[in-house]
Amino acid sequence: MSEQIKEIRTELTIVSILLVEHRMLREMMEAMSDWIMSGISIRAMQERAHVISVALDTHARREEQELFNMLSSRSPAARHLVDMMELVHQEVRDLFEEIETASDPVSRMWTILEMTEAHFVREEQEVFPLAEQLLTAQELARPEPSFEELAHQAT
Repeated sequence: MSEQIKEIRTELTIVSILLVEHRMLREMMEAMSDWIMSGISIRAMQERAHVISVALDTHARREEQELFNMLSSRSPAARHLVDMMELVHQEVRDLFEEIETASDPVSRMWTILEMTEAHFVREEQEVFPLAEQLLTAQELARPEPSFEELAHQAT
């Protein structure tokens, strides 16, 4: 195994994972924006919103369980910031539920897209740097999953 690959593996942290997820989620949200602008049907938008909802919720739960739980206990400022982030997570979850029954689901989707982008920026500018400041390298580290673990997660 090359030294470069070993180095990449040792740099796998919860923050780096979350940043990659932000990039992927932004691509999904940009596609949704394009679809809405092109006049996608409400039903098709709702179906695609469900996919984005699952992806965002999975990401939010990872943040809450793998980063926010540790970070919130480190300082009152960290606790306050985490509380604000978790509040946005819940607001977005609630908005996704409303998309199924709202008389104007498109406006709910626009709100989700705008809120989520602002939320990502705040995490990237405030939460992640604070985590890297207050948490140890060991706490931030994430081991690379084995093929067996990946296969098990897929089933």
